[in-house]
Amino acid sequence: MSTTYDNISIEFKKKELLFPKGYYFKYSSIHKSRKIEAKDISEINLNTIPPSLVYKDQEVIFLKSESTTILEKFAKENNIPLRNRFDIWEHICRPFLDTAFEETEKIAAIKKLSKNGISKIELQIIQKKIAKTMFLNCIVWEWVYLGLFDYLDWTFLTKKKYWWAMELALHNYKNTFTEDIVPTKE
Repeated sequence: MSTTYDNISIEFKKKELLFPKGYYFKYSSIHKSRKIEAKDISEINLNTIPPSLVYKDQEVIFLKSESTTILEKFAKENNIPLRNRFDIWEHICRPFLDTAFEETEKIAAIKKLSKNGISKIELQIIQKKIAKTMFLNCIVWEWVYLGLFDYLDWTFLTKKKYWWAMELALHNYKNTFTEDIVPTKE
């Protein structure tokens, strides 16, 4: 993870999350307010890296991996759904991992993305657009997982890029591909 990730702190209150030092990304809608009320959290996904939540149905907000247990408790206490939603960005970023994939795995990933609203042609355009940024993995050598947080952290971030990335991340959220929404164990 980046130094940005290391410098963030999160405080869990009864009905809100506070980011006393601010949030990771300056174009986030919570960057200045530094808080999220539980009522504005649509769902929590403990399976992204780092764990994330959907804020006001329009933005993925990342939390610290170390906070998974308390985040799960916060979700239960505030009746926030825990989801294992298909991670679009993880599959977009797969070719940039320091891992070789079998042709059958590549085809399966393309089919899953297509099922979640990202066509093969759109995927190629997106991957070409992010290739220079994700090339940084040749320094990091990540071989297990790259996703939205990595892209946002590594890119020269603009407001337009931030919200473009959010739109992609929530593509299957807004369109509700129900068979790809698997509740996490409770």
